[in-house]
Amino acid sequence: MDDMSNTPNYDAKVKAILDGLTPGERVCAITGEKWMMTEEEIGWYRKFNVPPSKYSPSARIKLVMGYFVVFDMWYNKHADTGAPIISTTHPASGIRVLPDLEWFNRDFISHGQNLQASNSFFDQLYALSRRVPVAATFNYKVPENSVAFISFGDQDSYFVLACKSKRSFFCGNAHDVEDSAELVAVENVRQSYAVVHSQRIFNCRFLLECYDCINLHFLFDCRNCEFCFGATNQRNKKYLWFNEQLSKEEWERRFAEIDLRSREALDEIQQHFSELMQTQTVWPENFNVNAVDSSGEYIIESTDVRDGYYIMRGCRNLDNSCYAFGLPSHDCYTVCAPIGASDCYYGIGQEQCSQVRFALSILARNMNTEYCNVCFDCENCFGCIGLRHKKFCILNKQYTEEEYWKVLDELKCAMLDRGEYGELPPMKFGTQHWSGSGARVLYGASKDECLKLGAVDFPVGAEGSEGPIVDSASLHSLDSIPDRIDSIEEVTGKPYFDPAANRRFSYQKTELELYARLGVAPPRKHPTRRLTDHYHEMSMAVFEDGHCEKCNQQIRVAKNMTYPNRKLYCKSCYLAFIETR
Repeated sequence: MDDMSNTPNYDAKVKAILDGLTPGERVCAITGEKWMMTEEEIGWYRKFNVPPSKYSPSARIKLVMGYFVVFDMWYNKHADTGAPIISTTHPASGIRVLPDLEWFNRDFISHGQNLQASNSFFDQLYALSRRVPVAATFNYKVPENSVAFISFGDQDSYFVLACKSKRSFFCGNAHDVEDSAELVAVENVRQSYAVVHSQRIFNCRFLLECYDCINLHFLFDCRNCEFCFGATNQRNKKYLWFNEQLSKEEWERRFAEIDLRSREALDEIQQHFSELMQTQTVWPENFNVNAVDSSGEYIIESTDVRDGYYIMRGCRNLDNSCYAFGLPSHDCYTVCAPIGASDCYYGIGQEQCSQVRFALSILARNMNTEYCNVCFDCENCFGCIGLRHKKFCILNKQYTEEEYWKVLDELKCAMLDRGEYGELPPMKFGTQHWSGSGARVLYGASKDECLKLGAVDFPVGAEGSEGPIVDSASLHSLDSIPDRIDSIEEVTGKPYFDPAANRRFSYQKTELELYARLGVAPPRKHPTRRLTDHYHEMSMAVFEDGHCEKCNQQIRVAKNMTYPNRKLYCKSCYLAFIETR
């Protein structure tokens, strides 16, 4: 035990646990899944001075992602006035919201509550989380004339999340995009529709895993292509038609006959492209780029990443983690959305944080905090929500430094004895409906898994989350939408019901005008289902052992919900295959 320890009793207790810890098979207390606890995993527990988790690694990251906002917007209410506010926080979660400007101008130290050390800490933290409101949209940069969430600078855009966009609709994680709709995980896209995990795209429709492309429709994993319609696994090509090489004149003749403004025609072509994806397309074992000593998917220019997902440039030593972007992060275990973070453990949303454990949501510039949510510039705080520039607080109550360490030592010992300390609180703490959470959309957790992880199964339309009540008799079926919309006024503002999403939606006039300019029929799905379907086209953050269908070498691959039976090649076989195209 360290003589300088601030929590000597806790340290002694956890040391005894860690000293007796050995590698071997474990059974997840939530899912019953078996996993092998390795020396490497035990090393993380020792590094962060925490007890071993009772949950499997996959259950842990799904629990973290139960807090993750993928793409869901709801009507909530102003915490003080009751006025309607659009937010990513579902009102049935019980979490109250305020407009961003109001929230950031307030300090919630006044909501501090006395600690009851002998009672469940999670119960006390849950009560605090339902009293302290959160920001409705958490925009990093104030958007202009937009309905935007977690905005990085949106202008004249509507229903965009984690984007930097202009004049665009229904986008998620899309940066430097303009005059487009339904973009997911893209950069530098202009005048395009339904583009997924692609970069430097102009005037394209229905692209997945493409780069440096112009004037294309229905492509997968193509680079530097132009004027193609239906193509997969191509490089530096023009005038392909479902992978058939045509002359410029023949290609233009066929293209002139296509009318994607017709829903029937568009559905037929999408089916044809789906067949092409199933029969002629090869997938590489992963889409990693310069991922040194790493495993996972969408790892770019990073080192020593294990089972990582969407790890961007310069990151190192991340394990069982995802969505590390912006500033490089390092030495983190089971975290989501670290931005310039280091030495963080088992949590979500750590921006320029260090020594943070069990983060419940967005934290910025925090040091040595645990079980905190939406706290900024805080240090040595435990179980706090909505604080700024604070030290030595527990449940938003201010302590002296001496009091803090004494109370914290007693609290962590009690939590350890109860089996609370060392795990993230259940999914009911999150802002999301389970169906739209990262656990479900990105990690494929079933409803049953989400409920086991502590999610609450309330109706998606509960507590006015879809806005003013609409008489069901006035809802229009999707089949009533014209095959080709020649008169925008005919459908603008009408409430349509999507039975697959069990939610209603309507078209905005500017949205329909954008579809007309892009030359596509308006989608007949609720917007959240549109974006969810696009995320499901990408590889998932769930990994399994497979084999190369060319050389039979064993490979580690990510699952795919849209294309579960893909033809997969190892990297060397894939590169050789591309050379033959």
